[in-house]
Amino acid sequence: MRIHAQEKYLQFDGLPADALSFVDHIRSVFDQAGNDMPKVLNDFVFNLEVALQNAGVLDDDFNLIKGADHG
Repeated sequence: MRIHAQEKYLQFDGLPADALSFVDHIRSVFDQAGNDMPKVLNDFVFNLEVALQNAGVLDDDFNLIKGADHG
């Protein structure tokens, strides 16, 4: 299964594990820096998380579902 997400000029098409890694890293960078994420990037990350929910990788609260196929 592949994850697809798009927001304006940003696009992702890849495996769930790569999408999870990207989301985790982006959120971590902005959290550590104490900066707010630009709106377009925040919307893109949110779209990725929703795609991961639709794929059964994340639950309704955006938590990782144990035993789910992360591809």
